[in-house]
Amino acid sequence: MKLRYSLIISFIVFMFLGCASNNEQVKKNQIINAKPHDEIPIAPELKKNPDSVVVVKIKELKHQLIMNGVPGEWFNEQIQNETFQIHPNIDQYFQKSAEKQTDHDKKHDISWYFARIGVDAKIEKGKTFIENHIEIFNRAEAKHGIHKELIAAIIGIETNFADRQQRGKFYAFNSLVSQYIFTNRTKFAVREITALYKFSRMTGHPPQYFTGSYAGAIGWGQFIPSSLLAFFIDSNGLDDDIDPFSIEDTIFSVENYLYKNNLTGDNIGDYDSKYKAVFAYNHSDVYVKAVLFIYDGLRDYFSSTLPDVRTEK
Repeated sequence: MKLRYSLIISFIVFMFLGCASNNEQVKKNQIINAKPHDEIPIAPELKKNPDSVVVVKIKELKHQLIMNGVPGEWFNEQIQNETFQIHPNIDQYFQKSAEKQTDHDKKHDISWYFARIGVDAKIEKGKTFIENHIEIFNRAEAKHGIHKELIAAIIGIETNFADRQQRGKFYAFNSLVSQYIFTNRTKFAVREITALYKFSRMTGHPPQYFTGSYAGAIGWGQFIPSSLLAFFIDSNGLDDDIDPFSIEDTIFSVENYLYKNNLTGDNIGDYDSKYKAVFAYNHSDVYVKAVLFIYDGLRDYFSSTLPDVRTEK
C-alpha cells in the first residue's frame, strides 16, 4: 500500500509546523488511500482511524530517533522524499515467512522448506557462482580458513547468489518506519533506523540507495543496518568504498560475520561450530540446515575437482 503524496504533505505540516489554526484542515487531508498489496487485506484498526495511528506513531518515532542521536532534520528529509511510503500490512510478511511457518508455527516440515527454497538448484547454481568469482573467494577463504562453499551457501539462500531480481523492492527506511508503526518491533525499528543513518553517512550513499527485504535487510548478503555497521567490510580494506551491493564486499563480509561468530579454519570441520556461526546469521534451525546442506553439496563438488597432489618419495 502506498501513502499518497497528499498524505505526506498533510501530516508533515501537522507534525513539523504545528500550526494549530490549520489543525482541522490537516486532519481532513490525512487519508491513506489503500490499494491491495499481494492480496493482503488492510488491518481493521487502520480502517477505523488511520490518521491518529500514523501521525502519532511517526511523531513518537522521530522523538525516539532524536534521543538516539539521529538529527530530526535528517528524519524530516526522508519522510519528505518522493520514495517514501508506508506498508500497513508489513506484519503479514513476517507471519508468512518460510522460516516462521516451519520453525515456529510447525505448519510445514524441513522437506517443505528445502523444496521451497530449492536447495538442489542452489547447489548447481552455486558451482558456477563460485567458479565465476574464484579469485575473490580464495582471498576470503585465505583470511581465516572459512570455506568458500559456506560463504557461497549463505549468499545463495539470501539472494540466490546475487541475482539482480533479489535486490529487494522495499526501501529499508520505509520498511523500518512501517515496522515501528504497524508491528511490535518498535525497539528493533529505532535501532535499525539509527544504524541506517550512520551507515548512510559512513558510505556516502543516501538512504534511498538501500533497498532490500520487508524486514529491512540490505544487499546481496541481506545484512540489517546494525549488522552492516558491525560486520560489513570492503574487500580491499577501504572504509570509504563499502557497498552492500558489491559481490566482492559481500563475500568478504559474510566471511567476516562468520569469523566474528567464532568460526575459523581450526573448527570449520566441527558441525556445532558451523551451526552456531550460521545460526547467528539467521536464528532459524531450518535455515541453518539448508545452508549446511548446500555447503555440503558444494564442498563435495569442489573437493572432487581439486588436483591430485601426490608426495614424491
